[in-house]
Amino acid sequence: MKILFALTFVVIACGGSAKKPEGAIVKEGPAVPTSCCCKTFPSTSEDGKPAYKMAERMMCSSDHGECVDDVQCNASTSKD
Repeated sequence: MKILFALTFVVIACGGSAKKPEGAIVKEGPAVPTSCCCKTFPSTSEDGKPAYKMAERMMCSSDHGECVDDVQCNASTSKD
């Protein structure tokens, strides 16, 4: 009798996951582009200023750079 009670309790406690409502929309984060404005500090730079260039995110990471706003890339390429 104790075993039957224990099994009944286990079945009730582990009844399974709740049903998901039909038509539920899965929210996802914003799409991240594969390229970015990569800011690096080249070791050959005499003035110590960072270099900005458009690059793939993985390439920027391998160059020990960081992705910054595209505005900085556009500003660095303009001729003043």
